Amino acid sequence: MRVLGIDPGTVTTGWGVVEERGTRLIRVTSGVVRARGSLAERLAQIFGEIEAVVVQAAPLVLSLEKNFVAANVQSAFRLGEARGAVLTAAARAGIAIAEYSPAEIKLAVAGSGRATKEQIQTMVRRLLGVRTPLAHDEADALGAAICHLHHRRFVERMAQPTVLALSRARRRAGRRWTSLRVVPSK
Repeated sequence: MRVLGIDPGTVTTGWGVVEERGTRLIRVTSGVVRARGSLAERLAQIFGEIEAVVVQAAPLVLSLEKNFVAANVQSAFRLGEARGAVLTAAARAGIAIAEYSPAEIKLAVAGSGRATKEQIQTMVRRLLGVRTPLAHDEADALGAAICHLHHRRFVERMAQPTVLALSRARRRAGRRWTSLRVVPSK
């Protein structure tokens, strides 16, 4: 499965395409849109460049950060406008959209919902085997894609009937149970 991750912003929008091959995650391509001009011109540039990435990389899903309000409400409005340009590009291409909070992305990538930008960048590089430095927005976008792939794997595993092996303690206790089939409730 191929996922396009986006870290939206009206000045700098990070993007990254990650593909799952078996149990490995591979960075296909990534970059940053550095928009210039009036707000309308920047949004048009973001839309155009993300639309081109969608056409070239052919992802099945777009994963992006949910809108949030921190200290500055105006920043949240600008973020929402950038998200709108990105969502429009995805909708026009007919690809699925998944949204995750910043804490969910940080937790999926670095193991902590309060991870720093540097920790995210380090873990993204390790998970994808990237040797060169990444821009923070680019690493965050790749992190959004990784988050979706991890989330999807988890949901798929939870939907399947599970076979549980006995714990070492039970085996040491001499019990002969080898597995237990758990059927999900309807």
